[in-house]
Amino acid sequence: MPDWFTMAGLIDAILLGMMVEALWLFWRHRKAGLHGPPPLLLHLVSGALLLIAMKQALSNMPDLFVAATLGVAGLAHLADLRTASNT
Repeated sequence: MPDWFTMAGLIDAILLGMMVEALWLFWRHRKAGLHGPPPLLLHLVSGALLLIAMKQALSNMPDLFVAATLGVAGLAHLADLRTASNT
């Protein structure tokens, strides 16, 4: 099995894909002449933070760091829900 085919490696690959998607969303948003961040950006940020928290837990980081990352992910998700309900 390849060295990158670990849980941490798969999480890194997913995060890289999400980063490419976010850059594409910014490009498409600007090309359309719109200002501010794209509406789906908070959705991507909250999901990325959940994956980062998983990676932190897999690398045996202190629980406080994992909990803090999950808390920020929750805040991003709450902001995403609030933004979605305003449209």
